[in-house]
Amino acid sequence: MEGLWQEWERLTRFLESSRVVFAREEVLWKSLDLADFDGARIRTTRDQVTYDVDLDDHLATLGDEEILWGSVLVHTFALTQSAAEEKLEIDLRTTAGIEDWGGKLLKSAGKTWGDVKGGMAGAVEVAVVRNAVAHGTRTINPNAAGRLRKAGSNGNAREGSRVTLTYQNLRGYRIRLKSLLNAGGLGRS
Repeated sequence: MEGLWQEWERLTRFLESSRVVFAREEVLWKSLDLADFDGARIRTTRDQVTYDVDLDDHLATLGDEEILWGSVLVHTFALTQSAAEEKLEIDLRTTAGIEDWGGKLLKSAGKTWGDVKGGMAGAVEVAVVRNAVAHGTRTINPNAAGRLRKAGSNGNAREGSRVTLTYQNLRGYRIRLKSLLNAGGLGRS
């Protein structure tokens, strides 16, 4: 399972380095004394593709880090699923979500949801947020609300509520997934 943790570290470096790049890029452009800041455009060509954007739009994009957080969450969740699938030697598509395959992973290691940061409710919250992000709905649908209630979640995620993702949320969700992997016997030896 060393590949699991190498990929985990790769995602972490991508996340943190991207934060540095976003912050530095924003500071750079805002520090320039441009004659016409509002009319400024950025044009770049890479791999024979040209991208042209208003500076204001570019800066707004740098401030919309939720797309970055979502990408890292989706990748982290997929990595967690893949590791569980490999350890359990089952197709996770035949299971009923993280509450099912996570429970099987924990049982295989002689552990319970009590050994996981946030417990089953916390893991289901991660899955629900991941689904809302991955499928682009950004809202809690009736199925997701039911999953949360069944798992014992006391959070504010009610049917129809908007899913927002912050850096702190992402860190917390990754901690829960890492805790599940560790308790499930997939930690580093």
